[in-house]
Amino acid sequence: MESGVTADAKLAALREQLRDLRGRAGLTMSDLHVRSRLGRTTVSQALNDGAPRPSWATVAALAKAMKAASSVTDALHELWKEAQPPAPRSQQHVVRPRTAIDDQLIADVDPQTLEVHPAVLAAPDPGGYPFLPSYLSRAHDAELRSHLKPALQGGKSVLVMLTGDSATGKTRALYEALGELASHRRLLRPGTSGDLLSILLEGRFEHDTVLWLNESQRFFYGQDAEQTAAELRRLLVTTTRLVAVGTLWTDPYWEELTRPGRAGDPHGQVRGLLDSSATCRVMVPDHLSDAELRQWRTTARAEEERGDRRLIDALRAGAADGSVVQHLSGGPALLAAYRSGPGSHFNHVEHAMLGAALDARRLGHRSPLPRGLLADAADGTLHPRRRPSGETWAEDALKALSTGERGDGRRTDIRHTLTAMHAPLSRSGDEAVYEPADYLVQHVGHQHADRPGTPSLWRALVEHTTNADDLVELGTSAANHGYLRQAVLLWRKAVLAGHPTSGYALAALLDEANDPHQHGSLWVAGHAALYDPDGVRHLLNVLHRTQRSAAIDALMRRHPETRVDCDDAESIAYLLKSLSAADLHEAAAELAARAADDANPTDPGSIVDLLETLRALGHDHAYQVLAVRASNEADATDAAFSPALLAELTAHSPAAASVLAARAVADIDIRDANDVTNLLNAFKDLDLRESVNDLLRRAPETHVDLSDPEAVVWLIEILEELEQTRAVHTLFDRDLAAHADLTDPDTVPALLSLLTGYDRSTDVMAVAARAANETDISHPGSIAELLEFLHQLGLEPELATLLDRGVSLHTDVHDHEGVGRLLVVLQEMDQGEAVNLLAQRAATDADPTDPDGVAWLVEYLEEVGQDEAAEMLLSRVPAQGSDETPLGPPESAWGCDLDGSPAGRWTWDDVNLK
Repeated sequence: MESGVTADAKLAALREQLRDLRGRAGLTMSDLHVRSRLGRTTVSQALNDGAPRPSWATVAALAKAMKAASSVTDALHELWKEAQPPAPRSQQHVVRPRTAIDDQLIADVDPQTLEVHPAVLAAPDPGGYPFLPSYLSRAHDAELRSHLKPALQGGKSVLVMLTGDSATGKTRALYEALGELASHRRLLRPGTSGDLLSILLEGRFEHDTVLWLNESQRFFYGQDAEQTAAELRRLLVTTTRLVAVGTLWTDPYWEELTRPGRAGDPHGQVRGLLDSSATCRVMVPDHLSDAELRQWRTTARAEEERGDRRLIDALRAGAADGSVVQHLSGGPALLAAYRSGPGSHFNHVEHAMLGAALDARRLGHRSPLPRGLLADAADGTLHPRRRPSGETWAEDALKALSTGERGDGRRTDIRHTLTAMHAPLSRSGDEAVYEPADYLVQHVGHQHADRPGTPSLWRALVEHTTNADDLVELGTSAANHGYLRQAVLLWRKAVLAGHPTSGYALAALLDEANDPHQHGSLWVAGHAALYDPDGVRHLLNVLHRTQRSAAIDALMRRHPETRVDCDDAESIAYLLKSLSAADLHEAAAELAARAADDANPTDPGSIVDLLETLRALGHDHAYQVLAVRASNEADATDAAFSPALLAELTAHSPAAASVLAARAVADIDIRDANDVTNLLNAFKDLDLRESVNDLLRRAPETHVDLSDPEAVVWLIEILEELEQTRAVHTLFDRDLAAHADLTDPDTVPALLSLLTGYDRSTDVMAVAARAANETDISHPGSIAELLEFLHQLGLEPELATLLDRGVSLHTDVHDHEGVGRLLVVLQEMDQGEAVNLLAQRAATDADPTDPDGVAWLVEYLEEVGQDEAAEMLLSRVPAQGSDETPLGPPESAWGCDLDGSPAGRWTWDDVNLK
């Protein structure tokens, strides 16, 4: 405890020295951001109390930016070393090396090191094959290479993210592409978000490297994730020739991380990275197409002739549903082994360990699992007669699960290849931790989504979990299942671990019944982290709403208005509103002044929120300071949000608006038809005629890229509104019909309609002919609309060409409503054979688990007379459970015990004593 206090004191002293240096240098936070080339969040957290300990690279960069003498820098380094919190015993005396693979060329890196799934052996089989069998290149491989090549050849930097289900070939695709295109580059392979942040801040992500972010959830969740994402995005958008690659499951990771959010959003910076122009997403299908199956069969037979049966065995196992790649890695066989229960493939102890790991991951423990947690959780589920003797029983079981080797010579892995668990080590000497196979996590997790977890698992999670983000997620799961006492224990540990938003969750759970003397609320107010504005805001809102004035006083005595990170303008705007609502006007004024100087002014959407709040709350001076900064520093090329900022400034700070408008005209990418159109519309709506003329003088009609037909249509429409007839004809004269990208069927009707309206019959014929041959026919609803449009224009030869491409055979039948619309259109055009084929595919292949989609599709099938197909589809719908509503957690301030029974009375004081 004493060493921990000393570390905290040294960290406070370090920050005090940095603040003193900034004052002497006369630098604002924005000045530091520019001079140090660090992210604004990084700078703010380095100087503000309550934030995580900064890296030495950050401190050194700040010292250099403030022109500190070498003796001062040395003193800062000593303070920084002394501020290191004491390591757990298992990690003491371990020197952390640079990641060993950092200096390896990609050509020299072993695929197993990169977590490429090995191909399982056919059983029985003597083996002796290469680690990887022959590779089948698919459509996503070509797309991946098309995104990598420009950056590797000196163009804009890129982060390529491959998304899809587990074991579909994402990592292998990256390995193959980099081996072909970038074998001469060095590979950077961090193990955690902290490792990644160090690489970025230390300048190790360079032009001759590739950043490897396989299983990117390791880097995009957790306390370092937001800062890491912001730094990575900054590097990618401000530097050329940088290449990063990563993988994510579509569900839940990609969908969760890219889901739009507002204030309090825990993934805002990660979403900003994944949605940025520097990131290219490539989706990897979970099944092979018919053509790919044929290609696989050809390759597999050739391999079989050479004695390697792995490809042919995977084909036979997965040909029915196209899941051949998954069978190649052994995922379905491993899942079947687990589902067979204890005493079959896995013995009772192994199965209990594996089940505990899968449940822990499902309930929110994302980081690797320590042996003690798994041992305690599994032991509580074993029947006394099944409990093993000996001190090493847990180590033995985990070794068997992670290596495949049992002490008696028998094995747990799938055909000597795929293990049920693995033991990742960030560095030599660490205590072993374990992760279940991702294929099991994905497929078992969905099946057991509503299970609450065993009592022994929850006790083990409370005792052994140390990661702050895991504690928060587990606390949420505990509360959702009614285990309120466990939720309090977990969230309390999260507060002590410095999690920025756990305090308000804990405060919201406490009430008059379980915290009658408000000791818990006071404790939270005195211990909650104060660097995160959303965490402070939510905590203040909870305390204000429940009239816990003593806790509010305790919170405000810690002066959060001087300690929160002001980088996120939107979050500060919401915090200002909460302070004002609680009549904390002096604190609001202090925060408003800080935000005017230190908020990140580059994001026009967030700055609009803060400007509107400052204006509404009467902070006029802060408004004008921020307006001037925003006019000079906001991203004027952000065509989605800069018009809103321009509107705000035009109404309330015209001089600043003029500066921003001039910058927008000068900086806009004149080749981007979408951006030009948005800016012209904004200028027109705000009656900024001079700005309109300035932008038109740049002659966008001669520069815009014609490949996006929808964007060009919108540009022509705004040019017509502005009476720029000559510019419109200039666009047509550039041969729009030849340059437009017609692969997206959604965009073709709008272009044809425009050309028809201008009586460009030759262009209409050219576009229709190209679209019939080039447009993507996998989108049934869009193809239905295009067929109708071609029919209305009387373009029957082009319509016939499109139908001859086998629309019914190749369109995506998982789009229920789109398939229904296509069925109706095909019937209207007397395409009876096509209707029959599409109806049959829909009946046998459409997703039967989407009730709304199935209802739509059945209605359409019946409308076109395909009653048998409708009945077949309905027969595939999974049987529903009982209509009875399951009993939820008891409606009680004390929740329920771990056995599901109502909990007895407990209070914060009881829990806190433990």
